[in-house]
Amino acid sequence: MAKLDLDDDVFGQVVPLIYVLSDARGETANTVVMAAAAQFGDGSVEIKRLSNVKDVETVRDYFDENFDPDRPSAVFHTFANGILRREIRRELDRRGIPSIDLLGPAVTVISTLTGEEPTRAIGAVYKEDASAQ
Repeated sequence: MAKLDLDDDVFGQVVPLIYVLSDARGETANTVVMAAAAQFGDGSVEIKRLSNVKDVETVRDYFDENFDPDRPSAVFHTFANGILRREIRRELDRRGIPSIDLLGPAVTVISTLTGEEPTRAIGAVYKEDASAQ
């Protein structure tokens, strides 16, 4: 198998940055990102979390202040509200930042299977855990 020519490696010594965005704590997305990153060894990526996002303006402000266009990055997110999810996806697309919606497709499939509308409750998995105790 041929090796990559690392002389013009885009990433060089820069550690890629993964942003985890959520309308709750971001535990779900963070766990998925950590599981994926574990496939590449310690220190393969840096993870930053932006929790309790209630509107697209919060995301705009955050990336206006914190985004480094010279550092490879992507966003993994979990938003219960479909409208907010789309607004944020559009904002990230406008900035050229790749993003992965970790919750929306799963909710859509389960909604199709059950024939029910989702509650769109923020942090619902943690509310269920708390009520079981």
